[in-house]
Amino acid sequence: MVKEDPAAFNSELENLREKWAELVEQCLVLQPALKRDLRDSWPMKLSETQLTVGFDPEFPGVMAEVKMLDHGGLHKLFSNLLGRSIGIEYQVMKESVKWSHHAPEVGEKVPEKDKPFSMETAGNNPEEWVKNTSIRNVLEVFHGDIIDIQR
Repeated sequence: MVKEDPAAFNSELENLREKWAELVEQCLVLQPALKRDLRDSWPMKLSETQLTVGFDPEFPGVMAEVKMLDHGGLHKLFSNLLGRSIGIEYQVMKESVKWSHHAPEVGEKVPEKDKPFSMETAGNNPEEWVKNTSIRNVLEVFHGDIIDIQR
């Protein structure tokens, strides 16, 4: 019987959370729709043999789609990353996921390129428009990306 070390798993879970955006991006290679569906997910729990991935309660149907689209690619991705065979469990979270379109935290010292949104200076730069809270919320709700900006 394997004794589980909660501190070690918490460290691995934090590492997964830090890399989550990159891991979701890698899903584009596995199945393009997985990348879109995992935008509303977040790693919740990790044990020796199991990763629990939570999904935004606003989009519970996405969880079923991920189960249908994944043919072992996510198991392989997470098993390779963690260095052991890992099962994946899915559940609906109690709160919304907000990681996919981040804005700088209030009071945080930000580099020039990360200054708050300004319509006057945003121009045709999608990175600037994502700083707008309303735009970011629409992108999250519709799993969208800014493709073109027209004045």
